[in-house]
Amino acid sequence: MKAKEKVAAVRCASYDENQVERQLSRLMEAIDAAALIKPGMKVLIKPNLLSAKNPEEFTTTHPEVLRALVRYVQRHGAQVMLADSPAGRFTLDSLRLVYQKTGLKALAEQENCQLNESLDNVESELKMGSEAVPILKCVADADLIIDCCKFKSHSYTLTSGAVKNMFGVIPGLVKAEMHARFPKRAHFCRFLCQLAAMVKPQLCIMDAIEGMQGNGPSGGDRYDGQRLLAARDPFVLDYGALKLFGLDPNQMPIHHAACVLGLVDPQNLELCALEESWEALSRHDFRLPETVKGLIQLIPSPVEALRHVFAPYPKPDLKRCVGCGECLRDCPVHAITLVNQKAVIDRRRCIRCYCCQEVCPIHVVQLKR
Repeated sequence: MKAKEKVAAVRCASYDENQVERQLSRLMEAIDAAALIKPGMKVLIKPNLLSAKNPEEFTTTHPEVLRALVRYVQRHGAQVMLADSPAGRFTLDSLRLVYQKTGLKALAEQENCQLNESLDNVESELKMGSEAVPILKCVADADLIIDCCKFKSHSYTLTSGAVKNMFGVIPGLVKAEMHARFPKRAHFCRFLCQLAAMVKPQLCIMDAIEGMQGNGPSGGDRYDGQRLLAARDPFVLDYGALKLFGLDPNQMPIHHAACVLGLVDPQNLELCALEESWEALSRHDFRLPETVKGLIQLIPSPVEALRHVFAPYPKPDLKRCVGCGECLRDCPVHAITLVNQKAVIDRRRCIRCYCCQEVCPIHVVQLKR
């Protein structure tokens, strides 16, 4: 009989350095992470660094979780690099700003690990038609990839975890091109699953000590999750997180796509709480984005045209918009223009991917019906 794949979870009340390191070490032992890390390995840790946000904005993987993870890997004799391609422009200056604001620059200096500053990419094994999907070269060069994600809501995919975090191995605005290539949510989520399966992170950690609920992944509200999770597979970890926070995995489009592709088998998973029962550790108060509410959920998924009509549309608050142009640059279908230094969205062209809401640095993009 095939051994069950384990998702381990534990309480962690704060980002206190000693508490995080102690609880993360317990998770690593529970999933036998040490068996994966060999001396001299080049280990790449992929955090969620969506944009230049400070850790207190609960948008990015917290540096204390990354610190504990870096130390664990280094204790096993491996070399560590932290790498991501945040949303929006992908330049050395923008990347360094993200590292500084998210606390990773200070972390790398304190823990003697490397930050990727190369913008180089290579063709991956994943093809879309006749074209290979590019990924960061440092990802392709790594001996072991660790997926260290943040538990968040997401206006397009409803939740964001380990599978969605792998989208950041695609460089810069190529991510917007992928949105344009897959304008339907189901097709985009299928692509995310194929990408994660190709990258194959072998160790996955979820920072759910503080998460984001509501209209995430950048404009939502703080969620006091007080949990850390770990697994050896991103699809397994995401399933465990959905169950832990009281969400129905079958209603989540990424998990649904993973099941259709045969990438996860819920019947072959073990949910393991380290200090108590899984039921006692579970929560049932997580709030999904507004895009999950209302008529959109009553429409059968094959009727895609009607689903699009009833889906909330993004609308910048023109009184607060500063005309920075970040949404314009990141829109995959070029539905945004600047009029009198204010962002204006053409609703007829908009594909409801909500990238504009995601990258807006001052959160002025609202969802309307």
